[in-house]
Amino acid sequence: NALSIRHHSVAVHDLDQAVEDYRSRFGMEVIGERGHNAIGKFDFVPMGFAGQVLCRLIQPMTEESPVHRLMKERENTFNPHGEGLYIVLYECDDVEAFAAKVEANGGRIWVEAGEPRGSRFCIELPAVRADGDAGRGETASVS
Repeated sequence: NALSIRHHSVAVHDLDQAVEDYRSRFGMEVIGERGHNAIGKFDFVPMGFAGQVLCRLIQPMTEESPVHRLMKERENTFNPHGEGLYIVLYECDDVEAFAAKVEANGGRIWVEAGEPRGSRFCIELPAVRADGDAGRGETASVS
């Protein structure tokens, strides 16, 4: 039963500048065409290496965009535009079997209602030290 991270997106305030930065800093290339997501109200550019998409740079196009609202919440002195990693898509062949495996190994899965922003899906796995002892792990969440 495989669980994999398929794609992630990085919210940016200037899409063209971000594309240039990812090219020059990381050696990434644009994979495919620039696009627009009408539901999420953002433009995106797929970036990656050797023809494989690694991430999508996304820029909100309106203040009503959920991405814009998330960026506003994360603004601070260090990050004046609220940029960063926002969306991680998980794929799993059998969700019930995966959830049972997480719980059988001391983890837990839950959903937190996040009105008005939407729900947050959380997965917590126990950390395992080199000596084999397990403790509570870090929580990974998908909003």
